[in-house]
Order: sequence, then C-alpha cells, then structure tokens
Amino acid sequence: MLSPSPCFRVDSPVVKRDERQAILKGLPKIELHRHLEGSLRLSTMLELGRKYDLDLPLDSPAALAKVVTFSKSEPRTLANFLTKFYSGWYRSYADIERVTREAVNDAADEGIVHLELRFSPEHLTRSNKLQPRGVMQAVCESGQATAAERSISIKFLITFARERYEYSFWKELIDVGVELEELGIAGVDLAGDEFNFPNRDYQKIFLRARDTGVLGISIHSGEGTSAEQVATAVDLLGADRIGHGLKAVDDPEVIGRLVESGVALEMCPISNFQTGCIDKLPEHPLPQLDLAGIAVTLNADDPAIHRTTINDDYDVAVTRWGYNLEDLLRLERNSISAAFISDEQRATLSERVNQGYAISQGQGL
Repeated sequence: MLSPSPCFRVDSPVVKRDERQAILKGLPKIELHRHLEGSLRLSTMLELGRKYDLDLPLDSPAALAKVVTFSKSEPRTLANFLTKFYSGWYRSYADIERVTREAVNDAADEGIVHLELRFSPEHLTRSNKLQPRGVMQAVCESGQATAAERSISIKFLITFARERYEYSFWKELIDVGVELEELGIAGVDLAGDEFNFPNRDYQKIFLRARDTGVLGISIHSGEGTSAEQVATAVDLLGADRIGHGLKAVDDPEVIGRLVESGVALEMCPISNFQTGCIDKLPEHPLPQLDLAGIAVTLNADDPAIHRTTINDDYDVAVTRWGYNLEDLLRLERNSISAAFISDEQRATLSERVNQGYAISQGQGL
C-alpha cells in the first residue's frame, strides 16, 4: 500500500485544505457511481417537503438535515445510512426534472466532465402515480439538456433494489431502457441488502440485461459482505463494474479474477467510512487494490447525504494515501476505460482529461 502523506505539496509549501480543494475542483473528473436519490439539495428537499406536507422536521434546514444527511454523532452503519432516503419528494414529472437538473449542475460545479448517474424508477414512483417510463424520460431528457448546457457528457443507469425483486417489472424497465438508449440509458445497477439477498438470486434478470447487447452491468457487491460476493457478481451476473468491492482485498483469487477480467471497482471511500465498512479512511483498501493491478476508480456515491463533493474523495486519496497527480490521472483513465460509452466518446473524453491534467501539471502539481 502507498505510504499516507499528511499534505499535498505545490512546489514545496504545504497547501491548505481550501487551496487543495480548489486545485482538485479544477481537475476534469469522471464519476461512474453517483445516485440521483442521494444527490438532492437540502434546500430543494425542504421546499418539496413543505409543499407536500411530508411528515418530516421542516422547521429549518438544520432540523431536516438531521434526518436526511449523515452526521458524525450517528451510528456508522449501512442500515442507518439507508434511512436517509425518502421517496415522498417526487409528486410530478416536474419534480423529477428539477432534482435531475440540480444534480447534474452540482456535478458540473465539482469539475465532473463525464457523469454516469444511476436512478431507481421504482423509488421515484413509489409515493406517487407517475409512470416508470415517464420518470425515465424525465430524468434522461432533463439530464441531457443540463449536461449540454454545462458542456459535460452524461449517461444513466437503471438501479434495481435487491429487496424489491419482481422479474416482470424489472424486465419491463430493461426493455424501456433499451428503447431510451438514445437518451443516454447505458446500463443497469443492482443495489441494496447484499447480506440477505445474494447475487445468485438475480441471474435470470441480469442475463436478460446482458442479452440486450447495449446495457452495461454494475453490481453493488463486497461493500460489507465478502469477496465471494464480488466473485459471483462477475461470474453469475456478468458484471462489467463492481460498486464498492472493498472485500475483494480479502481474497487473492478474487483479486486475480478482477485483474484478469478487467472489471473495474467503483470505489467511494467517504461513503464506506460513513456506512461502517471501514474504520478509518487511511485503511481503505483502494490503494492496495490499485497496486494489485485492479482498475479502481474514485466516486462520491450519495454526496448530498454524505455532505460532500467528489473532491472530498479525491482529497482523501491525496491526504490519506499519498496520491499525487499522476496517481489521480491513472484512476481517471481507469474510469474512462470502464465508462459505458462508445469508443469515439472515450477518445474525446480521454483527450479532455489529459489536457486538463496537463494544465494542472503546468501549475506545479
């Protein structure tokens, strides 16, 4: 594992956090693992909560933040973290379009130049009478329009929750996703409770997704369970990418399998700390997996709930793991290779990232 470095140096002076954040924000970044439902602005949740008279503490932003964002005083468990998600915010397609626009704008403000935004049509229709197809169109159309305004590229993944498996409904969403490919739907994602809903239960539906020939597959696995879950995500579900995948570090055979297959890990260090999957950020296994030759990537996961941006995760890499600009560029290139985009888009994105990092090198990083 790389030796942790206590600071980020430009020329020789120690760069303070605010300066370091500005430098990191200026880097052109790729985000492969961000949930729309975890990217809602607090001000928007407060406004929609009051509008729809939700049973939540809506007297002030601080009161609402206690139940929809993570704080240091709370238990660091996945179960606690999952209580932060609410489905009551969305009552119209306009609501869906609004939160998508804001999420994409916020990502662009963080310096993200390519975003792969995942969302759950089931979650977004759970507390209303909206139609899944309409919700999918609303996310994609508003997301694409905002991305174009901000001169970034965007793709979308359909998220399925393990606990809510229904083959016919999931198949319908996959079919709609294929029909909406031109709007940017490029993959599917399996999330939720790994402990009680193992990967083997979903082979049939992910075979269906694989058979479309146009949808990439990302599987949340090995976040807090085991290396075996990572292996079955690849071998049984055909994963192109693994969400998190921390536990792969426990099994040399699984590490070898990931290296051989080229399956990328979408790693989210701050998220993993807040959910209790790691005890300390310097102990995160990303550097070890990186050195082993696995295609690791850095992502923000649910930034609104974490109260972070992707630049905070990059800051972890710099200050806790001793990563320098060359290391960050290597992770960026991993993300470009693993993105669910065409080869032409990959070449364009690669040029943009290389140019952006070259400018940063010129500044002394």
